[in-house]
Amino acid sequence: MAWSLWLVPPIITSIFFVLGVITLYWAIFNWTTSRVKESNKPIDVKKVQIAVGTFCAVVSVFALQLLVRNSHLSWTFTTFQLLLLIFVAYFLQLRIPYWVIFIASVGFMFLNGNVNQPLSWAYTILFVLFYVVSYQQSIHLWRRPFLRYLGIAVIFAAALWGIVCLRFHLDWQTYAEELGNYTILVVLMYGYFQIQDRDRRIKERLFQSANWDALTHVQNFAAYDRAVGHYFRHSAKHQTSLAMIMFDIDHFKQVNDTHGHLAGDEVLKQVAAKVTTVLKQDDPKAVLYRTGGEEFNILLPDYDLAMSSAVAQRVFDAVKHLDIAYNEVNIQVTVSVGVSELREADHNPLDFYKRVDTNLYRSKKKWSGTDYG
Repeated sequence: MAWSLWLVPPIITSIFFVLGVITLYWAIFNWTTSRVKESNKPIDVKKVQIAVGTFCAVVSVFALQLLVRNSHLSWTFTTFQLLLLIFVAYFLQLRIPYWVIFIASVGFMFLNGNVNQPLSWAYTILFVLFYVVSYQQSIHLWRRPFLRYLGIAVIFAAALWGIVCLRFHLDWQTYAEELGNYTILVVLMYGYFQIQDRDRRIKERLFQSANWDALTHVQNFAAYDRAVGHYFRHSAKHQTSLAMIMFDIDHFKQVNDTHGHLAGDEVLKQVAAKVTTVLKQDDPKAVLYRTGGEEFNILLPDYDLAMSSAVAQRVFDAVKHLDIAYNEVNIQVTVSVGVSELREADHNPLDFYKRVDTNLYRSKKKWSGTDYG
């Protein structure tokens, strides 16, 4: 980018372009994941990263190139294109079939009107190879990752910028300046992503510790409280069904007193694992929460009383036959279960919870295992 045209050094404009796209990516990514987490829906973080990253990269490259196509300045965003390739292949680890990259590059040549130029074809082939090597570097835990990253990024950029200089008859001083600016940006980009990725991992760990029970590895009361509020509002607004199953382990205190608290922990873990397996077979939308010591809740969106009662019976039967071995002692486990569906008389989630809780303790008194209502 010529100083006389842009009135600012090329390195400054490149930094703003690159940081702008990366910041846009992180903003969309964080907004999307936070909204999904708030709604208590399952989320595949990797898929979200891929979708958002691809969108930002494709839109940025083609939008900017439209500004300079068919002109003597069509080379000006070369560094930006190379950095976006690194962003997609190395940092997002986006696995794209190589032929797709090639076809997209050919489409890019048509956009610039240089499909009949042999040097453009050489650039395209080298560009695809750059993606392949960068992706392979990202997925293998080889030694000295930064030096490998920097070496590959600079070697390919040197070759690609060489082709650009030949294609547009640029002087070698411009070549050296652009390659130097690119190298600086490559280093800055690596550091930026290291900081952002560390921040994301810290946030993810905090979210896990705040919403998941460390012993049973199911979601905890905080997650339940947020989820039941969301489903309650959704059901009231859209007139959809919502059911809840509550169960606790019978005589759990006796297990702790007789066999020790470690035995009680083992009972909790195996009961949670067994119920989770049953729910996965029934409906992945059904989520198990540990809401108290030996108390668990299951939220069933779009379930009426009959449907949720059938699930409750399967949960009861699965745990009833659970025989837990601990220190050469077999601990037989049973649970009491309460079930109910949301009613118009429920003014808030607590009203709903109280009725299910009442059904649970009614089932204990009747010794029938389950109580519905």
